[in-house]
Amino acid sequence: MSAPSSESWSPALPLGRRSGLENWLTDAGSLTRRLRQHSTHFELRLLRQGAARALRDEYPLLGLPQGRKVWRRDVLLMADGVPRVLGHSVCPLAALRGPWRLLRHLGVKPVGDAVFTRPQTRRSDLRVRRLRAAHPLCRMPHAAHGIGARWARRSSFVYGGVALWVSEVFFFDGP
Repeated sequence: MSAPSSESWSPALPLGRRSGLENWLTDAGSLTRRLRQHSTHFELRLLRQGAARALRDEYPLLGLPQGRKVWRRDVLLMADGVPRVLGHSVCPLAALRGPWRLLRHLGVKPVGDAVFTRPQTRRSDLRVRRLRAAHPLCRMPHAAHGIGARWARRSSFVYGGVALWVSEVFFFDGP
């Protein structure tokens, strides 16, 4: 599933080259696995999981009317005790009774562990954006850490014909 043309997120290349995070923004593999490889201690902190509202620009991606509740999950990916990435995932609530039912029981397991273990899951192209400090993902508790604009990437994982959209906000400026 591709993003609507009105979406303000751009293809990962060439924009990612200007970020200083090109290898992180354009890597189509598991971000969780990569963070584990670059740290001695990896931890996931669950901030929110359950029925909630999506971000305004996510409703067209999900094919849902504005304001409808979705399944939403927000987590901090920690490496060596330092918050490195905010993970934000959304899908229609109905998907929890269908193809994405395994999401209901993730607990503190990363979404990446679930999507990358299913060979039938298709990932969309990565899209990136420099988020301003006022963006909802940067205003979340525990997310901003007194830092201004942040680079983020977004893609969908389609399984059983239903998309799970994942956005990842990076709290660092280079490898």
